[in-house]
Amino acid sequence: METVGHLAAPLTGIGCSAAAGLWFRRRGLGVMAALAGIIAAGLAAARLAFVFQHADSYRDNLLLVLDMTDGGFSAMAGLFAALVAGAELTRKTAALRRPLVIAGVAGIAAWVAASIAMLDFAPAQTLVPLVELRRLDGSPVQLRTLTNKPMVLNLWATWCPPCRRETPVLREAQRRNPDIAFVFVNQGESAAAIERYLALQGLDLDNLLVDTGNAVAQRTASFAYPTTLFFDGDGKLFMRQVGELDKHGLDQRLGLLRKTGR
Repeated sequence: METVGHLAAPLTGIGCSAAAGLWFRRRGLGVMAALAGIIAAGLAAARLAFVFQHADSYRDNLLLVLDMTDGGFSAMAGLFAALVAGAELTRKTAALRRPLVIAGVAGIAAWVAASIAMLDFAPAQTLVPLVELRRLDGSPVQLRTLTNKPMVLNLWATWCPPCRRETPVLREAQRRNPDIAFVFVNQGESAAAIERYLALQGLDLDNLLVDTGNAVAQRTASFAYPTTLFFDGDGKLFMRQVGELDKHGLDQRLGLLRKTGR
C-alpha cells in the first residue's frame, strides 16, 4: 500500500459532495446547510473515534487532537455518523432526502475512486533507490545495501521548518524501534552545513547520509520536504508520507510497516 497525501482522497469525496449540493441549490433545493451538518458530524466522529483508539498518544498533549494533518481519522466511524445524521435530518424533511442521498453517494464514490487512482498511478514496485551517497565523513555508501530490514527513509533539509520539528520525533523512534532501519537523507546541502546544524540543535542521528545532488528525491519523485518513505523488508515502497509526522502518526505507520515487513 502506498499513500501520497493521506487527506487527498477524503477531501476529494467531500469536495464532490459539496459540488453536488451546489448543483441542487442552483435548482432551488436548499441542501447545503444540511449537507454541511452531515459532513461535520462525519468528520467529528471519525476524528474522535481515532483519538479514543490511540488515547495514549494524545494524553500528554491534548492540543494534538486538533491537528487534523496527521491523517488520524476512522473512516467507518465517520461514515456511520454521517448516515445517522443524514437520516435524522431527512426524517422531518422528505424533500431533502433525494438530493442528500445523491450528494452522499457521489462523495463516497469520489473518495473510493480517488483512493484507487492513487494506488493505480503510483509505481507498483518502487524499490529503495540504487544510488551512492556519502556519510558526513565523506565515505561512500550504497543506499540499497544499507540494511535488509524494513526501512524508514526521511528526506529533509536544515532550512525546512517541518523537517526541524519532526527530526527529534524520528530520532526517538529510531531509538525505540531497532527492528526498523531509520535513514536520514539530507537533500542538497553540504556536510559542513549539516554538521553545524546538528551541533546547534544537539542532535545525534544514526544513518545520516548526504545527497548533494538530490538523487534520492528525483528517483522517488519526492519534491516536497519533509517526505518520509516506508520500505518493507524486501526494499519495496509500502507507504509515502508527504509533510510533517508527529509521534502518534509515525507510530501508526510503523505498526503497518512492521506487519507488512513480516
